[in-house]
Amino acid sequence: MPRIVLLNVGTAAPRAVHRQLWLLREGDVVVSPFVPDEGFLRYVCGELGVDRAALRFVSAGENLTDEALTAPALIGEVRALLAEHDAWELLPAHHTEGVAAFADLCGLPGGTGLRFAAQRGPVLLNRKSHFRQLAVGADVPVPDGTVVTGPAALAAAVERYLPRTGTVVVKRDDDLGGQGNVALTLKETRPLPGTRATLAAHAPEAAADVLWEELTDSDNRVLAVESYHRSTHSFYAEYLIGPAGDVTFLNSGTIRRRADTDPAAPELVWVGLELPAELPPGAGARALTASARMVALAAAIGYRGHINVDGIVTDTGEVLFNEANARWGGSLALHAAGERLLGPAYLDTHVLSGLRDVPALPLPAALDALRRHGLAFSPETGEGAVVLGYDPSGERPLECVVLAPTRERARAVEAAVRDAVGEVRP
Repeated sequence: MPRIVLLNVGTAAPRAVHRQLWLLREGDVVVSPFVPDEGFLRYVCGELGVDRAALRFVSAGENLTDEALTAPALIGEVRALLAEHDAWELLPAHHTEGVAAFADLCGLPGGTGLRFAAQRGPVLLNRKSHFRQLAVGADVPVPDGTVVTGPAALAAAVERYLPRTGTVVVKRDDDLGGQGNVALTLKETRPLPGTRATLAAHAPEAAADVLWEELTDSDNRVLAVESYHRSTHSFYAEYLIGPAGDVTFLNSGTIRRRADTDPAAPELVWVGLELPAELPPGAGARALTASARMVALAAAIGYRGHINVDGIVTDTGEVLFNEANARWGGSLALHAAGERLLGPAYLDTHVLSGLRDVPALPLPAALDALRRHGLAFSPETGEGAVVLGYDPSGERPLECVVLAPTRERARAVEAAVRDAVGEVRP
């Protein structure tokens, strides 16, 4: 069945949009914030064996907000393309009210997932406060903590949970990539995984007032406070909930971070994701069992689509979960590349290592460097690197993914990719 792919990824940033092109198939109608860079699109199509002429793009000319998705001109353009077939599959990055309205305006059949989205149901799964409430109800292990609705309650929660590990994390209710998370600690104020800043917790009441003002606004009047645990592993598990509520495990991965080259930087640098997750066997089994309970609850209340659940293994061996994201995860483009380049069983034979911090280069120069050094992905050897995400302006680093049979080999190819790109840069 042909698909309508909605690239409502929450931003119009070129790299964030271009990386999703690895999900495309022949016959897709793609609704995007902008028409993708033609050179990068042809590169992806060549790697995947997709006929470029068999893809149609509809550009909103702006970020694909709910308002943009229901604009009459965009709906008219999409409806004209949909007349080619009687049945279509709708594949949005986020299920939102606007997606449900888009489907209705385009004459697409509704279903449980769209009805749930029309009532803003996915918000129940994406907010930090709701996640804690639902996870506890599903018997999914979470750090000790609570949900607060004012600065006095925030100060009390910090004082209550700070002694347990010496550090607490205060989380904005609705944010991405740890950017709304601030740690308060009695220990050294060094950057911590999953936070954007680490502050001394010597005066909880004063800190609570500052954080409440900084992290809340008219749309976010709730914060979550949790004991912060040092971890040996940071991981996620990604699932797909089908139209009938059936749950399919897609992939798992490790979240890789490193210290910034600037010693004064307040947060760690996100290197990328590595698939599959490298966890101790017992912890891995507990992680998948518990995350599947969370996803089953999401299916039971009506959510349909992709969902990922993030967690850690603590330094004492506990598996604890931090949040869920009812949307395409950052890993989905890597997963799609793995399946398309290596086959559906790629997790049994290969490691996929994402690199989000490869220095920016024009695409032709980057591809030439990979090919000249024998680093470009080869179907014959099943090894090499591809450019996953790209910003034609050159303002953002390249995002690459290395495909290799072992983690050790992946590290060697990563180092060679960085050296090859470094030779080209002035």
